[in-house]
Amino acid sequence: MIAPAEVTSHVEDLLNGRREACRARVWALLEAGTPLRELYTGLFATSLHQVGDRWARGEITVADEHLATALTEDLLSQVFPRTQARPDRGRTAVVSCAANEYHQVGGRIVADVLELQGWRVHFLGANLPPQALAGLVAAHHPDLVALSVALEANLPEVVQAVGAIRAIDAAVPVVVGGQAFASATARAEVERLPGVRHLASLEALEALAAGWGR
Repeated sequence: MIAPAEVTSHVEDLLNGRREACRARVWALLEAGTPLRELYTGLFATSLHQVGDRWARGEITVADEHLATALTEDLLSQVFPRTQARPDRGRTAVVSCAANEYHQVGGRIVADVLELQGWRVHFLGANLPPQALAGLVAAHHPDLVALSVALEANLPEVVQAVGAIRAIDAAVPVVVGGQAFASATARAEVERLPGVRHLASLEALEALAAGWGR
């Protein structure tokens, strides 16, 4: 596991815009053999959760939070080309964030993990209206739709998105994940929807993708 002190240093580097220090840390962890999942969850996601907590407490500004997020997206774009994807599994996924959801790093990580498992992925980014998502599902007929949601306040948009998808495709599995589902109430709300499953971790996503069709 990545040491808490390492994460703390990374958070400070993110908030202070120390891009080269962030990159050096990530390269060092990769050279030390840190698994991609641990890098994504133990460093990137954990750091951004801490940044979000500090913003919620009023310790940093929204500009600080945006800087940390942008640097993390930059790191993701550099890490992914260094990884080795598995052979094409002949499966397609659509990955998106809900409408009004502007935190797209979680969705980007989900897209990367699926692609590394040999899936073809259409990543749609942040704040996608339900009808636009449904249109892409109609165009590409994916095997899986994944929705990333960071804020519990956006759960109504998830319900709308699933409704729009079901109007197009009654059977395609939909998985959801993100900080919005920290509470059992939020998880229960979405899992009442037809064909929707909550995934609590990247490990669960990897297992689902790797075992698909077996």
